Amino acid sequence: MKAVAAQNPRVKDPVYHIVLAWQPSESPTDQEMFEAGQHALAAVGMVDHQYVFAVHRDTQHVHLHMAVNRVNPDTFAAIYPERDYFKLDRAMRELELKYGWNHSNGPFAVFERNGQTVIDWASKDPNTKGKRPTRAADMERHADQESLFSYARGEPRKALLAALKNDKLTWRQLHNLLAKFGLELREKGQGFAIYDLNSSDTTPIKASDMHEALGKSRLEKRLGPFEASTSTTDAILTYDKQRPLKRDPRVREERRQARADARRDLRARYEEYKKGFVYRRLDPADVRARFAAIRADARQRRLEVRQTVSDLAARQALYSVIAFETLRARDRLQREIRKERQALRDDQSNRRQSYREWVERQAAAGDTAAISQLRGFAYSEKRLAKELERALANDGADGIIHPDDADPAARDIAEGVYYRVRRDGTVVYRLDDGRDAFVDLGRRIDVLAKGEADTAAIAAALQLAGEKYGGTFELTGSEEFKRRAIDVMLEYKIDVRLKDAAQEALRRARAAEIARASRDAKARQQRRK
Repeated sequence: MKAVAAQNPRVKDPVYHIVLAWQPSESPTDQEMFEAGQHALAAVGMVDHQYVFAVHRDTQHVHLHMAVNRVNPDTFAAIYPERDYFKLDRAMRELELKYGWNHSNGPFAVFERNGQTVIDWASKDPNTKGKRPTRAADMERHADQESLFSYARGEPRKALLAALKNDKLTWRQLHNLLAKFGLELREKGQGFAIYDLNSSDTTPIKASDMHEALGKSRLEKRLGPFEASTSTTDAILTYDKQRPLKRDPRVREERRQARADARRDLRARYEEYKKGFVYRRLDPADVRARFAAIRADARQRRLEVRQTVSDLAARQALYSVIAFETLRARDRLQREIRKERQALRDDQSNRRQSYREWVERQAAAGDTAAISQLRGFAYSEKRLAKELERALANDGADGIIHPDDADPAARDIAEGVYYRVRRDGTVVYRLDDGRDAFVDLGRRIDVLAKGEADTAAIAAALQLAGEKYGGTFELTGSEEFKRRAIDVMLEYKIDVRLKDAAQEALRRARAAEIARASRDAKARQQRRK
């Protein structure tokens, strides 16, 4: 492995290390663990690379150490897998399904949807896509009519999702929103149900079937004791059971999975393109030969002068001319080589395409998966733009704000805090353990890591804000966060001034308390002496 790694001297960290661990209740065989290791290698595109697997059974969790040579033994190209954390996590879900192991938490999770077992992003909360009640399913399957369940989980649910993001939502607002779609939330038995306002004959559905946040205990905890609807809002859309069902959810799920598989295959093809791409460079041997030709010509000319010119002074003069012309020829060749290398760098066909560029080219050639991926890019950009807009408008989040516009900053701000720039320009700062610490939105910095052990992360956010905003800003969010942020400022000696008068007064008061406590401690120490 060392000999292979040495073939690519630019690689300073040739060993790629992975640890696969099983839950305490599981004891896979060595063969199963080796097969899992091979599957993990395939997931990150390193199946052809040299590796060493080591099984460890000396801890509560049986685990497999994998040491992989980044340098390919055939091409000597180095592989640094992109998004390997996510690729490996998905591979783990696949292995858990294959061998019947317990599912572990991660970015991907396993769901049952419309009779199919699927692996999808856990953060999208896919398993809230509730199963249709039997009567609703029969109605749609046999009568080709849309059920109240499917109607409520269509446009009304989309509007509800937006409303639930409002921290100041009230019973009145919720009832008005449902009324716009011809629906009403009422008490039924020990819970809530969704009723069709236009027909008392329509069988109501459980409120939690529309969205789990409408469960009675959760909703009353958020909005207070139930208040019946008194809404007079006109409906913009109503339920009509005669409306044909738009799409079969099973077919829709199958198509969605087919698109996801096609996009994974597209990404795998791009990885193959990357591995196989070879930059065109000037041949070093050819460059050396061109310089050697100049030296050889100079030697031949000197030899001819030595053999034909007997006068010493004339011979020395001709030697000087040869040396000067040789130097000029070398300089001219160096300029030519620089131009040729620059031309290669400027040649777009000699530049490895980014994933997006490569997808655009494939889509232009009619690749269906690439066209689908371009639509996914566009959707993702719109979603990120909306998220950014909502985040900038959310002055109630724990964080820091400045009245003037400012661009997000990507800086190495503290030890153990790393940044990642998203496509919309937002800069996400993360901790060593992979958690998001804070997000720089420009004129706002939202602090996400607020645990007892996250003081350094809060300090890093305050330090960044002080540098960006000229040492003056305002704290937002809960009073608890504001007090803690002020204490962190003083503990880390971050020299800032808070624009809010009450916050600045609290900061000065806390600074005075700390200074007084320090003086008292010093006085007690002096008395002991």
